[in-house]
Amino acid sequence: MNKLINYTNDYLKDTQPAKVVCYTAGITATSLLLYQTISDRDFKENLQKKLFKTLRSMPGVSDVVKKERAKAKENLKSIFKTDVSNPHYTLPLKGVSHDALVKEMKNLATVDESHWKDSKVSGCVYLGEKEHTDLLNEAYSLFSLSNPLHPGVFPSIRKFETETISMVSNMLNAHPKVVGSLTSGGTESIFMAVKAYRDFYKDKTNNPEIVVPVTIHAAFDKACEYLKIKIRHVPVDKNYKVDISKMKSMITKDTILVAGSAVNFPHGIIDDIPAIAKIAQENGIGCHVDACLGGFILPFAEELGYDIPPFDWRVPGVTSISIDTHKFGYAAKGTSVILFGNKKLRRAMYFVAPNWPGGIYASPTLPGSRPGGLVAACWASLVAMGRDGFREKAKGVMQTTKNIIEGLKSIPEITIIGEPKAMVIAFTCDNVFYVNDYMSKKGWHLNALQRPNSLHICVTAKMQGMDKQFIDDLRQSVNDVKVNKDNLPKDGTAPIYGSAHGVPDREMVGTILSDFIDQLITSDHKPSQST
Repeated sequence: MNKLINYTNDYLKDTQPAKVVCYTAGITATSLLLYQTISDRDFKENLQKKLFKTLRSMPGVSDVVKKERAKAKENLKSIFKTDVSNPHYTLPLKGVSHDALVKEMKNLATVDESHWKDSKVSGCVYLGEKEHTDLLNEAYSLFSLSNPLHPGVFPSIRKFETETISMVSNMLNAHPKVVGSLTSGGTESIFMAVKAYRDFYKDKTNNPEIVVPVTIHAAFDKACEYLKIKIRHVPVDKNYKVDISKMKSMITKDTILVAGSAVNFPHGIIDDIPAIAKIAQENGIGCHVDACLGGFILPFAEELGYDIPPFDWRVPGVTSISIDTHKFGYAAKGTSVILFGNKKLRRAMYFVAPNWPGGIYASPTLPGSRPGGLVAACWASLVAMGRDGFREKAKGVMQTTKNIIEGLKSIPEITIIGEPKAMVIAFTCDNVFYVNDYMSKKGWHLNALQRPNSLHICVTAKMQGMDKQFIDDLRQSVNDVKVNKDNLPKDGTAPIYGSAHGVPDREMVGTILSDFIDQLITSDHKPSQST
């Protein structure tokens, strides 16, 4: 070391001290910049994407990828099980009689119903009681021609919409300034919230960012992609709640919004909403609570004595909440509510076009025309159920959930993820996707998750009392996988899930997902021209 010091001193003996300082400072700054660039998550992700893109474009690899994608596309059609026995790929020359159409649609509906009527579907169909469904259908039919875009023609729809917003606000302990709007679902509610914050904070930054848990609903990613907003994903802690200390460290001068879930979709975990809201208050930014899934269960579970941490308008710093009426609000599919803590924030959500030649135009959310029948059916569901009805349904859901959690703990191979507080329970085990395939053969439709590989069940009101059968079937499925571990079946979805979740090239997985959508919304046969 002494020799190195002496050599350096001798080498620099004729160099002015100021230059030495400048050189040192320059080298240090360059080194720090290089380190930050290499350590930057976005830089690493972009570099990884470019490397995989280069690899996929190589002649040999490219051919293999094309062949595998083509094979996958063909396999997808068999998964959909679409009835093509009486197709209409072009308009019929003569309209089909109403009786014939209704008969055909009833037959198709019977097939669909067979997939969920046995109460083995996670989420998806949240009630399914005939009397309630008949009420929703009648409400829709009475107002099927109505459109909230024309309140002067359909004043009843305004009654239904404003009263629905008020009922939901009250249920979540709203303060007097809370306002809201009806949307088509949780994704639109979240989208409109993100849009509102972007516009509300437009004087704060030209490069808005939001900071959310990695477990937050993908609708946030969707909104940010559409609206050109940077989204930062915060890891979860050992309890699968968002890591609060890491969330704090990711806040920048461009952050406009933080968010948490109550409950999150993957694992049914309630994030620490008070801590997240405190971060928002300290930084003068928004705090959104995604209660789309849990919003109609948690308030009543709390009333029933369950340990539900605070998540609603009672938490200081919460500035918006999304909650789906078409889930545990038991309304027809296609309605949700987005609530804001004040009118100015809600106004930032609106679209107005005062100079359009077609007349002055304004709408609160994404659509122009909206189905008034869905608004009417939503209102009818809330009024028909009442607090007692929702509390009673929540009681059955929570008891079934409690029984399932106890049952899962009795299966040694199963590990429950985190500490679920409500109706969503995630769990894992060895070869978990093969376990899912065996459960599918027993009629169960569970949700496959990743990071970590796992399954979840969302207990619905329709699933009440199914806990024993679920645990018995799961225990048997786990045992089936153990017995056949050296010869696991290849005809299910396990190989697909296992492969997709393990592929490091996530852009390629995205391409495959786009292939899936292509097949989903493309007809099975090329249409022939009518003559």
